[in-house]
Amino acid sequence: MIDLDKKSLEKIGFFNILDSMCISTVFGHSLIYNLKQITDINTLSTEYDNIEKCITKVRNDKFYNNFTDLLGRFRDIRNTFIKCSLGEVLDEVELYEIKNFTLLSMELKQIYENSNLLLTGITLFDLSAVYKKLNPHKSETNSFYIYNDYSQFLIKVRSKKASIDKLLFKEKDLNKQNELLRERASMINEEKSEEFKIRKMLSSEILKYTEKLLDFTSNIGKLDILFSKAKLAIDYDMCRPIARSKNTIRMKNGVHPIIKNEVTKRGGIFYPISIEVSLGSSVITGANMGGKTVILSVIALNCILASLGFFSFAKTFEFFPFDFIYFLYEDSSSPQTGLSSFGSEIVQVKKALEKLKYENGILLIDEFARGTNPEEGSNLTKALVSYLNKFSSVSVLTTHYDGVCTLAKKHYQVKGLKNIDFTALKTSYTSDENYLKIINNLMDYTLEKMDKDAVVPRDALNICSLIGIDSEIIKIAEKMYTGRQKNEKQTES
Repeated sequence: MIDLDKKSLEKIGFFNILDSMCISTVFGHSLIYNLKQITDINTLSTEYDNIEKCITKVRNDKFYNNFTDLLGRFRDIRNTFIKCSLGEVLDEVELYEIKNFTLLSMELKQIYENSNLLLTGITLFDLSAVYKKLNPHKSETNSFYIYNDYSQFLIKVRSKKASIDKLLFKEKDLNKQNELLRERASMINEEKSEEFKIRKMLSSEILKYTEKLLDFTSNIGKLDILFSKAKLAIDYDMCRPIARSKNTIRMKNGVHPIIKNEVTKRGGIFYPISIEVSLGSSVITGANMGGKTVILSVIALNCILASLGFFSFAKTFEFFPFDFIYFLYEDSSSPQTGLSSFGSEIVQVKKALEKLKYENGILLIDEFARGTNPEEGSNLTKALVSYLNKFSSVSVLTTHYDGVCTLAKKHYQVKGLKNIDFTALKTSYTSDENYLKIINNLMDYTLEKMDKDAVVPRDALNICSLIGIDSEIIKIAEKMYTGRQKNEKQTES
């Protein structure tokens, strides 16, 4: 699995995506949360090829419904296989379950071969030999019984027991009845003893196939996940990622399906995100509420999914097989504030920087140093952005501090509310609740590539004015900002 803590993966929305997948088997469920990151480009390409092959079958409703229905009929009897592999004698219920499993496996193998899927890495062994052992008289049912076919002695014992039962039914003499009952009990013991020998023999025969049986369950899980990945790709119109050796992330019209759904539900528009970042640091600026955290989540989610062999939530997505990914953000739900949250952030950054020295990865940092005073925070962020340019990893930072972008390799800015007519908007709504709702709905998450010296947007003043903060406060803030700009220009000259 990706080397990210559970809280970060939850923040990104990774588990929401996994939970939404159409997985049919317990074998698939046990694999999906333990997927391994793929760092080899050829292996990634093979996984994407497999998904494309499955997509053609998922689009065939009849095949897909029959196939997933069959997968769903498999029961988890891996413990029975393990028990058998340890040399233990299986009981009748366990032998029945194995018979049913092998019957389903033969059906699955037939459907798979007839489909001409030819998925790389999927091997469905022929388990018909096991089925034949458990079905000596070639019954067409999936039931199991210690059949007479297994032993001539068993036939003799059961026949004698049946004869005694007939005599008991007719016999009226109490003493003779007791004698027959004792004889019957003796036959039952002999029958049980012979049945045990047969179960022991069958367990010994099945023991030879336990490795293949367990491997079959693993391949069922792999099949299940591949079809689930394909179904996800169709449902969300996902694209096949392109994995390259060049340390670049290039995303066109990327989305986060969970966030997009939430925005759409409340009547807003989720704007797709396009960005290209490569070695060194890239900075994303924008006002608060501008969706900078969402943008990092979209990048992180698509990078993680692509590295696990999923398609991407984008029109096109290009990335590189990374050694690690860090997503550092302030946890708004945490009781930590001030120095404690800043200290925790620095500890996380230190860990990431140690990784950068020896490995190639992706570092995503949301509003670095926001937990300290603005002057120190701005200087520390500038220093970090400059320092990150030394490494071959890809680093993307969001900030609302001025001047940070001048030190980055690339600068993007969130459009936010720059195209909104606040004067017209203010005459259309009257309540604070409506203002907040309309601001969220009109927020444009689209990124624009900017010059390095472009200023950070000042949407905060517009939002304050819109909601109705005292106009005197707004005027003072505007005067202070204008004065600071003049001082900065004089200092530069």
